[in-house]
Amino acid sequence: TGACCASSLWLLLPPCTGSFSRIVLLNPCRAMPRGAKPKLYYNPEMSTHTHPWAHVEKRTRASDVYEHLDRAGLLGSVQVLPGHSASDEELRTVHTQRHIDEVGRMTAAARADPTNRELCEPDGPGGVYYSGHADAAARLACGCVIDAAVGVLQDSKNATATRASPGDKARRRAPPAFAIVRPPGHHAGADPTDGHHAEGFCFYNSVAVAAGVVLASGDAQKVAILDWDVHHGNGTQSLFYEEGRCLYIPLHRFGERWYPETGAACETGGGGGQGRNLNVPWTSDGLADSDYLAAFRLVLCPVLAQFSPDLLLLSAGFDAADGDAQGKMKVTAAGFAQMTQLLLSAVDCPVAAALEGGYNSRVTCECCEAVLRVLLGSSPPATSPTLLAPSVEPTLRSVLAHNAPHWSGLRYSEKAVQDFFAEAARVGSAPRVSKRQRTAPAFADEERANPRAAEQQKLAEKRAVREAARGAAEEERAESAAALARAERE
Repeated sequence: TGACCASSLWLLLPPCTGSFSRIVLLNPCRAMPRGAKPKLYYNPEMSTHTHPWAHVEKRTRASDVYEHLDRAGLLGSVQVLPGHSASDEELRTVHTQRHIDEVGRMTAAARADPTNRELCEPDGPGGVYYSGHADAAARLACGCVIDAAVGVLQDSKNATATRASPGDKARRRAPPAFAIVRPPGHHAGADPTDGHHAEGFCFYNSVAVAAGVVLASGDAQKVAILDWDVHHGNGTQSLFYEEGRCLYIPLHRFGERWYPETGAACETGGGGGQGRNLNVPWTSDGLADSDYLAAFRLVLCPVLAQFSPDLLLLSAGFDAADGDAQGKMKVTAAGFAQMTQLLLSAVDCPVAAALEGGYNSRVTCECCEAVLRVLLGSSPPATSPTLLAPSVEPTLRSVLAHNAPHWSGLRYSEKAVQDFFAEAARVGSAPRVSKRQRTAPAFADEERANPRAAEQQKLAEKRAVREAARGAAEEERAESAAALARAERE
């Protein structure tokens, strides 16, 4: 009805007793106030932070998404707001003044010597890079996410205060918010040593600062952060590891020296934050929609429902999407839409999302559109269940073992867990195998029969890949040089 989803969202969850097929309703989607529009935060000034050398965290990451949403006709359904530049006071809710000063000092140094690559890329080529606009762009990104968080909380209060009649008991969900921002933030704040406050393309931890602001002001007593970026949010974990008012739940690639090499299942929080850090550390590449949705149904949604936050913040990185070479995962835009719908069903509070990673422009644009459509009230597209990857069951069992002591909602019987995975195997189908994968055995036979021809074929493929990469790099360098020249003229 109206902006509400077409039907209540039902989740298949294994109860503590009983079978997988029992249907449990967490929260039906609540109606948004009539005429209310979700807020979308975007500021074109974030694109001024750029680099004269090719880099995956390019200046157009946010603007590409914004322009895509415009072409898709979605901007008319949202309130577009520019956000503000985060102040030192706001940043200090989670970051130290030394961190803030370090980012400012490095930004000033890059402004004075923009062609000094060793200075601008202190961790080496491909790592975090500074420009003369790094601090300003990161503060804008941070301010947009703060405004999104504060805005949905205020809208929720207004919606509750303006019920149709005193006897109207129906609670209304405030319209969600989405901040289309860059540079990303969830790695910032992990390393307290001098000169290493910014890392992983991140300067200020926008989502963490937003959580810090609403907790400090008293607008929220409990905040949950769900992070589906393929890289572990080591900054967010570090900043809230001993904070009992914030629940942090990341799903990320782990092991095999995957950056940032943190986020094991045993890292569950410390001090007053015991149990408030719940890692889902994927140990293999190529995980798809069904694998992620299994984690949501078995672990994430029950914990979020039990925590019952006043605000849910979504660190929405899309480098786990199918087609993003950085993440090596296979989650589709429809899969991200379904995960968004599950989150809306699991909590009874305002929701604000913020863009984190995502380095294939087309893929990131499609995923942002899919998530925004669900936030606007559309039902997510259906996905075909596939067999779970072999690593998923042991990973989720490990997550349950480490976190069940902190969450009664995860204390399933062994039979219930067995039924869950048995049902997943029953309804799933084998994932589609690409032509390249199907021909791999035949190529192996050919390689054994004619090793010289096979080696020549491999060399030709490598040359083609290098040429394509060289062309992309040259195009990126030209774009960055032009942006730098415009910035210098300004």
